[in-house]
Amino acid sequence: MSVLAVPDHSQLLLVNPVPRCSRQLDGRLARRLQAQFHKLSMAADQALVPRYFAESELDNERDAWLSTPCEKSKPRVFKFDHDRPVWSNVDLLDAMRQEDREQLFVCGFWLDDVVTAVALEAQPLGFNTHVIVDLSIAHSRQRRQVCFDRLNQYGIVLITLQNLLYEWMANTEDYLRRHELEILWQQQDHRDGQGASA
Repeated sequence: MSVLAVPDHSQLLLVNPVPRCSRQLDGRLARRLQAQFHKLSMAADQALVPRYFAESELDNERDAWLSTPCEKSKPRVFKFDHDRPVWSNVDLLDAMRQEDREQLFVCGFWLDDVVTAVALEAQPLGFNTHVIVDLSIAHSRQRRQVCFDRLNQYGIVLITLQNLLYEWMANTEDYLRRHELEILWQQQDHRDGQGASA
């Protein structure tokens, strides 16, 4: 099992990256978060990492989603009932298992309920699970640390977008793809250096 994020072993699960969630945020934070999700999407495209979406309600505003679904060869957007676990959608679980990529990176809305539950449930399903902390927003800032403590207790790795970009870049053999990932990593490094993380 690789400790670092390796593109060939990675896949993403974005939970509710939809307008109705981002509208609950302060406008400035929502804009920053949208830029961060866009950067994650570009990096996933360069690293050839599939990204799956789990949404609790059908949302027809796909052009306003925080990330763009990559559904070129097969559907990667799956619905789950808001009062049921994400993994209760067995089609989603089957699709992600068929990728044969054990490193799962989860992010989205909301850290203090669905995102934490998705990550905790993914471990016994066979995934090496990580939560992208700066792309997982909590309803309450006071509950963030409690979620982090619980995730740590069960061996779920917390990672920042900066870490993920670097590790994908470092583990990409194709020069052109690595170069594009390096640009995104440097942009993120500059942004984080300005103290602008969510």
